[in-house]
Amino acid sequence: MKTRLLSALALGSLFMAGSCTKDVGPDPALIPKTVNICDSVKFSTTIKPIIDGNCATSGCHDPGGSGPGDFTSFPDIALKVQNGSFKARVIDGVPSFMPATGRLPQADIDKITCWLNAGAPNN
Repeated sequence: MKTRLLSALALGSLFMAGSCTKDVGPDPALIPKTVNICDSVKFSTTIKPIIDGNCATSGCHDPGGSGPGDFTSFPDIALKVQNGSFKARVIDGVPSFMPATGRLPQADIDKITCWLNAGAPNN
């Protein structure tokens, strides 16, 4: 009886020891890293070049241009952001999309949206 009990305990111990594994999960180096584009959006390096190339063009939103406001400087852009007209025209297309050449590419819209959602800082 004692031998049977010891054999059963030994067998049970071996079974339990063999069934234990260390669950470490996936290798962190293999997990794709998600990048939040909003983290890298800055007025000076991201938004200003979009505005310079599409809005503050000769004859439009520049000094003496036909567009309302001078978009060559942050203070004038900030006024349009504060009164909501910048978002209305560039993002929402109300009453029509700006720039006049057509809606900006979605990548630019996404960057501008990030900037606006961050409070449109002059950074």
